Amino acid sequence: MVELTLRQESIVRIRKIVHVDMDAFYASVEQRDNPSYRGKPLVVGGSSNQRGVVAAASYEARKFGIHSAMPSVTAIAKCPGLIFVRPRFDLYRDISTSIHAIFKRYTDLVEGVALDEAYLDVTQNKQNITYASTIARHIKTAIFEETKLTATAGVSINKFLAKMASGQNKPNGLYIAIKYNIDTAKAKSTVYSDLILLFRYIDFQLNAFFQAAKVS
Repeated sequence: MVELTLRQESIVRIRKIVHVDMDAFYASVEQRDNPSYRGKPLVVGGSSNQRGVVAAASYEARKFGIHSAMPSVTAIAKCPGLIFVRPRFDLYRDISTSIHAIFKRYTDLVEGVALDEAYLDVTQNKQNITYASTIARHIKTAIFEETKLTATAGVSINKFLAKMASGQNKPNGLYIAIKYNIDTAKAKSTVYSDLILLFRYIDFQLNAFFQAAKVS
């Protein structure tokens, strides 16, 4: 992994953005609290009588092609043994508040997108940590130690790229979208169209930066 030096960052004042996305948040909370649900396809919301829609799906359920906003009847057809759990939004909100408290240990510049994800601007952070990737690792560790839930983080120079990056290594992953790791990621056997767009956008955004670094 290659990190940008402080000297390089000072040339263009690159922002350091971390996107934190909880892994199958609602479903993971239910599996955490009920050991009998662990390792089984589970959805939060909807109902076994085929009414309603899925609010969240565990990773085991996703293997059957089940996803949020899917009608219950469709979900049951894909996985007859699917477990339906009634949502506990008050609990999810409490856990989300605890996770945001972890974010605030590093920066006050936190933009919550939903209960399960947020953007953090750690360009200047309370811990004076040089690398955003280090902060992301610390946050992931703290979340797991304090909530027993996992999160995936993406790190880059803006929200768009950080969001794209966080989708590359789920669950419980970390991806750093910088110019130096483009060739490595392109060499992977499976390359998604959105990742290709990510590479192009990175090239466009960082080209001036690296040219400036070469000159200086």
